[in-house]
Amino acid sequence: EDLSHFKTQLLSLASHQIKSPLAAIKGFASILLEGLYGPVDGKVRETLEKMKKSADGLVNLINTLLDFRRAEEGKMDYQFGKVDLVALVRSEMEELEPLASGKSLAFTFETPLREVLVSADTQKLKQVIQNIIDNAIKYTPSGFVKVSVTEDRGTVLFSVTDSGLGIPGELLPNLFEEFIRDERVRKEIMGIGLGLYIARKIVEAHGGRIWAE
Repeated sequence: EDLSHFKTQLLSLASHQIKSPLAAIKGFASILLEGLYGPVDGKVRETLEKMKKSADGLVNLINTLLDFRRAEEGKMDYQFGKVDLVALVRSEMEELEPLASGKSLAFTFETPLREVLVSADTQKLKQVIQNIIDNAIKYTPSGFVKVSVTEDRGTVLFSVTDSGLGIPGELLPNLFEEFIRDERVRKEIMGIGLGLYIARKIVEAHGGRIWAE
């Protein structure tokens, strides 16, 4: 337990220390791309765009590590309010559509509902929805990713189905624990195995349940 606590504190310290210089790198790259110091063309623009993309990826990783620490220590901060889940899912699908299009996936959203209001923290719930849809796209080389929202007797179900690689039977019981990854694609698909763990903590804090079949 002491070692686990030390690991968590170390992750937190490292994350905070790295976040500020990364934000500066990202900020300067953005300023240059906007042409505030003069025209930027060709290979220089291409290189700056790669720098900014890499910085974005690292900032996302650091935010994941910080969320992991908060989730482990039960210190995630929630601001609950009325949220239209249908609108939230549509918005996330619009953001992720280019990823699905890039792989020529059939990317669809099915719901009989015009809106469904839930009590939730908008940003945290958005994080869960984004993580699950993004995973489906990542692990689906070809075929489809289908998203749906349904309601039954006061309970709302958000689900994502895909024609992807599937989940090995031995992995399924522990899928929502920390640092769990599919060994078959560890080298091909980037990740550290924390997204679904954090998603589970967020969903449970909302009084919900999350699972995979």
